[in-house]
Amino acid sequence: MELVGDTNIIFSLFKRNSFTNDLIKEHDIKLFSPDWMFKELDKYAETICSKSNISEESFKEAKEQVLKLVSVKNPSEKFLHKAKKLISDNKDVPFLALALELNIPVWSNDPHFQEPDVKKLSKAFTTTELYEYLEEF
Repeated sequence: MELVGDTNIIFSLFKRNSFTNDLIKEHDIKLFSPDWMFKELDKYAETICSKSNISEESFKEAKEQVLKLVSVKNPSEKFLHKAKKLISDNKDVPFLALALELNIPVWSNDPHFQEPDVKKLSKAFTTTELYEYLEEF
């Protein structure tokens, strides 16, 4: 299954035994994300280390592993423009735009992806919804 993973989903991959990691491994999920998200990794490295209970050195190693799980793709201007009109949080625009362009769902726990205008054009799974969906198969 292919999904666009938002920042918090990607962040949760740093915790080795996270539910997110388990879902990806068990169900062969391929994640896509715009390169902007990787800048966020560096920006919030200290927070990620703290929440994942890893050292800065382990962060660097984990980042390399995370980068193997996520394909970087930037959405085109056409889809960025379209997404800006649909979603109320500007930080979510690149993720929605990429999902629209690739025609795949977003994996996010962010409530902005559940807004009516967004839901009309793009499927968005929360972690719980994704788990329930995958367990049906």
